[in-house]
Amino acid sequence: MKNLFIVILLLCIGNCYCYAQDITVKEATDALDLLKVAKQDTNRVALLHKVGRFYIEKPGEYKTDLDSALSLIQEAERLSNKLSFQKGIAYSYFLYAMAYREKGDNERGRQIISKAINVFSKHKYAYGLGEAYMEQRHYYSAFASKEILVQRISIVKKALTSFKQASSKLQMAHCLKEIGDLYFVKGEYTSAIIKLKEALSLYESINYKGLQGVYDLLGAAYTGAGDYKEGIRYGLLAVKTGEGLSDSTSQMSTIYNRLGITHYYLKEKQKAYTFFKKALGIARKNRDTTTINALVLNISHSLVDLNKPKEALTFLQDITKKYPPRDERSAIGVTAGFLSVHRLLKRYKQGQTYCNQLLEIAKRPDLSQTEYNAIYLAAIRFFIDSKQFNLAKKYLTRQKELVEKSGFLKYRSTNQFLWFKLDSSQGNYLSAIVHYRQYKILDDSVFNEEKSRQIAQLQVQYETEKKDQDIKLKAQSINLLTKQTQVQQSEIQKSEIIQNTTLAGIVLLGIIMGLLYNQYRIKQKNNKQLQHLLTEKEWLLKEVHHRVKNNLQTVLSLLESQSHSLSNDALQAIQVSQNRVYAMSLIHKKLYQATNVASINMEEYLKELIQHLRESFSDGYPIHFHQNYESIQLDVSQAVPVGLIVNEAVTNAFKYAFPEQESNNSIAVECKQTENDEIVLTISDNGKGLPADFYKKRNNEGLGLKLIRGLADDIDGKLTLTSDNGLTICISFKATPTLNDAIDKTRFSLVNAEYV
Repeated sequence: MKNLFIVILLLCIGNCYCYAQDITVKEATDALDLLKVAKQDTNRVALLHKVGRFYIEKPGEYKTDLDSALSLIQEAERLSNKLSFQKGIAYSYFLYAMAYREKGDNERGRQIISKAINVFSKHKYAYGLGEAYMEQRHYYSAFASKEILVQRISIVKKALTSFKQASSKLQMAHCLKEIGDLYFVKGEYTSAIIKLKEALSLYESINYKGLQGVYDLLGAAYTGAGDYKEGIRYGLLAVKTGEGLSDSTSQMSTIYNRLGITHYYLKEKQKAYTFFKKALGIARKNRDTTTINALVLNISHSLVDLNKPKEALTFLQDITKKYPPRDERSAIGVTAGFLSVHRLLKRYKQGQTYCNQLLEIAKRPDLSQTEYNAIYLAAIRFFIDSKQFNLAKKYLTRQKELVEKSGFLKYRSTNQFLWFKLDSSQGNYLSAIVHYRQYKILDDSVFNEEKSRQIAQLQVQYETEKKDQDIKLKAQSINLLTKQTQVQQSEIQKSEIIQNTTLAGIVLLGIIMGLLYNQYRIKQKNNKQLQHLLTEKEWLLKEVHHRVKNNLQTVLSLLESQSHSLSNDALQAIQVSQNRVYAMSLIHKKLYQATNVASINMEEYLKELIQHLRESFSDGYPIHFHQNYESIQLDVSQAVPVGLIVNEAVTNAFKYAFPEQESNNSIAVECKQTENDEIVLTISDNGKGLPADFYKKRNNEGLGLKLIRGLADDIDGKLTLTSDNGLTICISFKATPTLNDAIDKTRFSLVNAEYV
């Protein structure tokens, strides 16, 4: 599902904010009253333009408003020609273009805005020229092609130059904000962050309050760069600012949507769904059909990921009935949503209808690469699941050609993953493994690329701060030298004595430093090789964890592929095995991504493992979880058995502890360290507990309990079972020293040896 969310993010991000003059209803009413008594002069032209623009920018696209605007603009143009008022003529052209664009007549609007630009430029009216360029950029879609995106950036930069000449900091900030937005669409996240921070600085310099849009774009840019922490921080800042200003415009829909996508990347699916719903609520209030249609796919897929496909289908049916898409292009997200839901419900006959509709839309020559990719992804997944393998292969080949042209690593990795799914479904396991390896290589490249962008952005920030610091240091040095000169002039004789003494001290210090340096070089030479070997060992461990994680992920994917053709009992066995493999894979994933190569933070690990198990068994009645962990670091040799013990205990509780569906069913997991440095792991439930004759029939223990006993022995742990108002499994053991402790001890010895 993640790839579809990426598509929707790009579609929504292109709704760049308009920078209107914010003419209020009262101002427009006052202007209408003044028109009744105004003379036939340039002041009347200005009033006509003001009211005309008000009608154009009113919320909603009503024909009566646009007709009123055109009537006022025509009168303003006639009067401007009569007075030879060139700025009035140019501004009339500008408003004509706005009105025709609102009516959907883009060709006519494009022609008229060019006339406005020529007149503004000829008469050197910088502010009007800047506004005209900002209107012209609407005719260059950010998603038509990379070339048109570059043209749009160039036009906004021209507007920025014009507003600089007009000394309008507000409009300059608006332009920088949009340039940052466009760099984001282009995938240049570092450049986007730089421009957005320039815009933020300008806004703050004029005490501009409506900063939620800039915070929102900064959050999106940091998320695109893979820095989800900053993405969340700026996203929440955008929400706080917007809500504080009671902003209820479509801008808040975009803010909530982007924040939801960031939470989705962090696998916080319930939070993501909450923000998507907030975005939809704002869009509904504003009757913003375009934004509603864009949000539909996000919400429907969130419901599917929360294991609510039927609710997703009901939502799609209801929302499209109330807000039907206006054209084929706006219907892409809605149609893809229906197709995905029917696919997951295995209603392939109904899904085929939506698949055919998507492929019919794909015949249009004016779609962007993003739109083609969205269509192909939805269709390919449907063809694979519905076993239409020839069609899946056909469109996989088309999508491969598309993504090779685009150069986007995420699209390429998705293509390889779908080839893996197709080969697995057909039983071509050798080919499937080849494609899966290619997918992992590309996926890791995406991860490294995003990290590189973060490093580049931090480097820019560092260089900027370093320059500021150098300037301060130079100023301090100048002041210090001035004071020293004054002292030297008043006490020349004393200074000579100090200089001679200092010189002698420097010579002596130089001799001492030379001796110390020579000793340091000798020790450094002896330790350099050992330090190099130690570093290589750390990287080798990370690579081992990386390879183990990838191999376990391959096993998981093959188990998932095999599960499609199995019966219920075999399917349950496969799912149990998947959970066990996932518990081990998660260990190696965390070790690979962390700087600590041999120990696991059990609080973070157990929380993520429990979340995975909740989602795996979420098709039943709700079970409440109570988790209480201390921040304990365990060596991987103990972390793997502990993870498997928790997996087995929680799985058994889900399967056997609660025969009755009650609202107070709960499972508690605790991991604490006692004063004696003993680790105590407790998993308990309030279910039916063990059978009365359990201890008499111990030989009849299930595989899960046998695994728990064996794993407890592996870590020299003491296992206790208590069946009182449910079952409590308690294991206590001593933590073994981690490999990192040994590495750190060795490194500490090396560092101290260098300074002996």
